[in-house]
Amino acid sequence: MYGSIQICRALAALMVVCFHVGGNLHKENYFGRDADTLSVFFFGDAGVPFFFVLSGFIVTWAHFQDFNHPKKLGQYLVKRAVRIYPSYWIVFLAVYAVAYTTPSWRETLPTDVATLLRSLLLLPQDKNVVGGVGAPVLFVAWTLQYEIIFYAAIGLGIIRQWLLFIPAALFLINFFFNVFDSIGFYQEYLSNIRIFLFGMGVLVAYAAKSSCRIPNPLVLAWGGALGFAALAIAENIYGKDWGPIDHIIAYGIFSSSLVLGLIKHEDGGNRISTSSFMAKIGDASYSLYLLHVPIMSVLCKIAVLSGMSGPLGAWVAEIFIVSTCTLVAMAFHARIERPIMRAINVHISPRPSHWATGSKPLPSG
Repeated sequence: MYGSIQICRALAALMVVCFHVGGNLHKENYFGRDADTLSVFFFGDAGVPFFFVLSGFIVTWAHFQDFNHPKKLGQYLVKRAVRIYPSYWIVFLAVYAVAYTTPSWRETLPTDVATLLRSLLLLPQDKNVVGGVGAPVLFVAWTLQYEIIFYAAIGLGIIRQWLLFIPAALFLINFFFNVFDSIGFYQEYLSNIRIFLFGMGVLVAYAAKSSCRIPNPLVLAWGGALGFAALAIAENIYGKDWGPIDHIIAYGIFSSSLVLGLIKHEDGGNRISTSSFMAKIGDASYSLYLLHVPIMSVLCKIAVLSGMSGPLGAWVAEIFIVSTCTLVAMAFHARIERPIMRAINVHISPRPSHWATGSKPLPSG
């Protein structure tokens, strides 16, 4: 277990949470213009590219020895399903139940069985049909839909490693030449630039597994971190479309540099603690990603009803909500997510690894 990866997971999750909370508090029915200074979290959606790179790295790293072993495919698929579905279903059904019992929210819920089943299975859905980002009830699930597609691609690599080149080639051909425009929504969905980020994570895993030596990996890691921070500052000043390359790809490159540098640094004997508070947030990153939106929705209303106002009130509300989301997610991970996964994994393998028992990250965000 790499402490650096746990901390990266925590940072990615917290960026997304701060971004969503700040954006919500900025709405007119909450703090409005009094929350203008929370725009410092404008770059927080970069936590999603960071998550995608981390996910590409972690899944490839965890199953590296399974490639070219088709007999491992069944166990791989079960482990991936166990990792992503139980916690998601619990949060999804809880949010659905609360929304269903609230008249003003009930009309926003999908009612047809087909849409609900696709939502529960995290299958891609057309946002022009179901609304929003194509993930009803729990909108952050749009990233998990891409996660499922990535899991399927890695499954091909477990059958035969060279099969990984098939989805990679099809994606590149479609991305650059739009050869699959006849399949409508799925053509656009499967040409999303964020898919490159999973590929970056896969390449980082292969580089980390290789015998190639990086003379000073901390320089590589710091270069990625400083580049990430500089891009975030530039976005706050100039917006998202000022650079020579897409900002999502730029964040992916800096994230890849950071992750590879940290892994090589730890492989050099410079282990980073896995028991720090940030590392524990990293363990609970998936829970935090799933839970922060419904918790935020409730706490924003409470913040306004409590009398908080003005720029200072907006900052107090931001800190309070982010802190509460984090602590609740850590409790959910410790009391619900991790015990459920351990109980299920006992029946999958007599000796489940830590990668398969809830300590592995999932972005996603």
